[in-house]
Amino acid sequence: MGADIIRVTGLRLQGRHGVFEAERAAPQPFVIDAEVHLSVAQAGRTDDMRDSLSYADVATDLERAVTGESYHLIERVAAECAERVLRLDYRVSKVTITLHKPEAPMPQDFEDVSVTITRTRADLPITSVPASAGGAPAGPTAQAAAEHSPYGSISLAEAADEAATRHLRDPDLPAAFPVRSVLALGSNLGDSRLTLASAVASLEENEDIVVLSQSPLAQTKPMGGPGNQRDYLNQVVEIETRLSPHALLDLAQAIEAEHNRVREQRWGPRTLDVDIVTYAGAVIDSPRLQVPHPSAAERAFVLLPWSWMDPVALLEGRPVRELAAEAHDYDDVVQLRPGDAAAEQDAAGTEEDAQQS
Repeated sequence: MGADIIRVTGLRLQGRHGVFEAERAAPQPFVIDAEVHLSVAQAGRTDDMRDSLSYADVATDLERAVTGESYHLIERVAAECAERVLRLDYRVSKVTITLHKPEAPMPQDFEDVSVTITRTRADLPITSVPASAGGAPAGPTAQAAAEHSPYGSISLAEAADEAATRHLRDPDLPAAFPVRSVLALGSNLGDSRLTLASAVASLEENEDIVVLSQSPLAQTKPMGGPGNQRDYLNQVVEIETRLSPHALLDLAQAIEAEHNRVREQRWGPRTLDVDIVTYAGAVIDSPRLQVPHPSAAERAFVLLPWSWMDPVALLEGRPVRELAAEAHDYDDVVQLRPGDAAAEQDAAGTEEDAQQS
């Protein structure tokens, strides 16, 4: 199941919550950050709002939780926020709420006070699951629920069990023994062939990394971003490491910075991109990092080089080569033989120069 998330961040509201009577007598500022987990794969295909969840509806329910009944503890307010969002749509599998109370009554100089909670459908009281007299889910029919559910045709009880037992790895925890990770590299500025080779060399030089294998280079078309971009060169690398996922991300970003990566435009041209695709088969979901990479299963420019490197590789239980064949950019990925890369890069650079002149 993909790690799709709808986020509402920095929602500023007024509420009457606190241990002291004065806190419940006059409104105080609260700020909410919400992460709502549900599959948006269908919405990505249909462009139909009915296949997703309106963030405006999420914000409205959060507002009702904070501005409604008064509570003593922000833990209770956060729990009310989480329950309301879980009730909002049967497809929501998990909610993480961070409730900030920036003007908490404390004598010390501080910036913020907050609580973060995570709740799944399994945490909902039985009475919170709407049902008709016949026991079927209210609103959409059971058949419609199955068709739209990220869990396929399994029951809501089974979906709750799966959400509750889904293993999330601590992203700051180093591995107890060397584990394998797949990285995706890409470049379309400068001499991309040399940049990718240099990035792999940087990995090899790090004492915490062992490079196990490298894919052939692939020439690929840009996806999104400004027009008239040069083609990309992409490569996939498998490594072994004991670094924690966040530490590996820090290293990847440091290598990007060494190669003059600048994040100015989404999907814009870049000297180097280093993404973590998998980490020891674990699921990682933090504000900084999501693994498996949420878009990897749909990107032939990652999947095809990976399958060239490892023909029996799996991603979330499916053969990588099959996922590659289903990706819409499958025909835009060309494997480069040794010696081809320089010629392709030169040709791309010549075309770009002509367009700019």
